[in-house]
Amino acid sequence: MAISDGTEFDTLGPTLTVTTEPAEPASGDTVTATAVLTNDCPFPLRNTVLHLISPGAVTAARTIPLGDLRSGAKVTRRWETAMPAGVAGNVGFTAHVIFDVDGHSTDCARSSKTFTLPYEPNEVRDPYRTFTTADATEFGQYGSQLVIWAGGRDLSGGTDEKGIIHLPGSATESSVVQVEAVSLTGTDNPTAKYGIAVANDLTAPEKGGYAVLTMSLRYGLEFMTDSDGDGHLDTWAGGGGSVHPSWLRLVRSGTTYTAYSTTNLLSWTEVASVTVPSASGAMDAGVIASAVNTNYPGTRVQAVFDRFSVEEA
Repeated sequence: MAISDGTEFDTLGPTLTVTTEPAEPASGDTVTATAVLTNDCPFPLRNTVLHLISPGAVTAARTIPLGDLRSGAKVTRRWETAMPAGVAGNVGFTAHVIFDVDGHSTDCARSSKTFTLPYEPNEVRDPYRTFTTADATEFGQYGSQLVIWAGGRDLSGGTDEKGIIHLPGSATESSVVQVEAVSLTGTDNPTAKYGIAVANDLTAPEKGGYAVLTMSLRYGLEFMTDSDGDGHLDTWAGGGGSVHPSWLRLVRSGTTYTAYSTTNLLSWTEVASVTVPSASGAMDAGVIASAVNTNYPGTRVQAVFDRFSVEEA
């Protein structure tokens, strides 16, 4: 059976492929996509339905009932659409087939022709705000994704250089700040980092409540807080291996912050729980990135985040 990355299993199942014309489309191009379904099973597929999904879409561009397909049957269907503007990262033309086996069990197959479109700085939209203390910082927003390009020497040891996209006053006394840290590229520096930041005022961390939960390029999680309200991160917890993508969560309860991480949204692992006495009122929350480039001068990271949220706990 073929799946979206092209892997073939020994398990008997239908083969589904997707190709496009042109073979390597760019943003805005009109594209004809072709899905080919072959029933390689030694039995018929009953009540077969083919869903054809365009890049960036959450619903099918075409839903095609195919009925029953005998063993060995081959079906080809095409659909025309355009590579969406304002979308970047991995996007694909996807075919998804659902069918019944033995009159009661349901199985499916999925295949995608995937392309990588480059991210380009395009600023962010309301209600997001940006702030930076790092060199060469730029920002972008692509649907639910936020992107930061930033240099910066460090986030600790008396240095606080980073780029931030944030929602002012969004983290109440009882709140959950969460994001998927998708990718961190642009440098070989293993300590480069990206993640979540909170503070009474992220444009002036010396006003208190400052904390960050980040994933480094290769040295794992780092949960850093400002214990005395002077705007410098001076406590640390974390470690382990780095995983990209991963989910980061920071739970605030008054002056207590508890940090968590997961790779699957099913089971969260607690990093640490820390009291930050200077935290007060409705705080700023956002995403943060730093190249930590003291020993890698001139480097700049591209940090991609998805589904950033701030909710009442």
